[in-house]
Amino acid sequence: MSVAEPDGTSGVGTIGIGTWREFAPRIWIAVAEPESANLGLIAGDDGCLLVDCGSNAEHGRLIRESIAAVTSVPLTTVVVTHAHYDHAHGLAAFADVTTIAHESVSDALPAGVPAASRELAVAAGIDLGGRRVEIAHLGRGHTAGDLLVVVPDAELVFAGDLIESAAPPSWGSDSFPHEWPATLDGLVGLMTETSRAVPGHGEPVDRAYVFEQRGRVAAVAGELQRLASSGVPQAEALERGEWAYPKEQVAGGIAPGYAQLAAEHPEIGRRQLPLA
Repeated sequence: MSVAEPDGTSGVGTIGIGTWREFAPRIWIAVAEPESANLGLIAGDDGCLLVDCGSNAEHGRLIRESIAAVTSVPLTTVVVTHAHYDHAHGLAAFADVTTIAHESVSDALPAGVPAASRELAVAAGIDLGGRRVEIAHLGRGHTAGDLLVVVPDAELVFAGDLIESAAPPSWGSDSFPHEWPATLDGLVGLMTETSRAVPGHGEPVDRAYVFEQRGRVAAVAGELQRLASSGVPQAEALERGEWAYPKEQVAGGIAPGYAQLAAEHPEIGRRQLPLA
């Protein structure tokens, strides 16, 4: 199921939804193209919850059509894991159901994309009828508004772009490099040896994978601090750093990483001033 993407959207290519596959009882995963973003569908006896909603309104409508072919249980709730277009910009197609996002997300949405009807600061529980779903903001990382969607009875958590398995995680101007590792500590703490986490892009992963990726994310934060503390100018940091991931993935995190260090440790900022 696909449709040519209208001009003016953030993606390139043809939008579409892959086949919904049942990953656990009454829990399905599909891939939204062209960004290969994971969608989650969680069904209870009385309602369904959708995790993420496509890149624009037309994409969202296609997702709704695809859900109807999977289950007759009505869609009651949509949760967006963060504000990025490939996860949240389909919100306009879901105005008749409860939509949930972190309270920071509305400020990050462009004109024409409605804010979620329910804004979340820390945590909430949703009763779908015979199944409880928990939604939690454990801290900032990939963005300011990263949410986890936890299905306790299935030992499954949808983690958005806090975790990636299709490619390395990516840092952007809206990332929080120095807080991301602690947020992943919280995710690791939620999981057991038999739990699985569904990343924003790629196949589900286990706790060991999340723990390993947390270590690399922490290494990026540590390298940013080392460079800044050593007086390396921000403009030179990317080339002079020794990074746990390819430079192109880390590049977007240099500016916010340096800015946070300068705000919290003014002495670091002073070390970068040219000497007379």
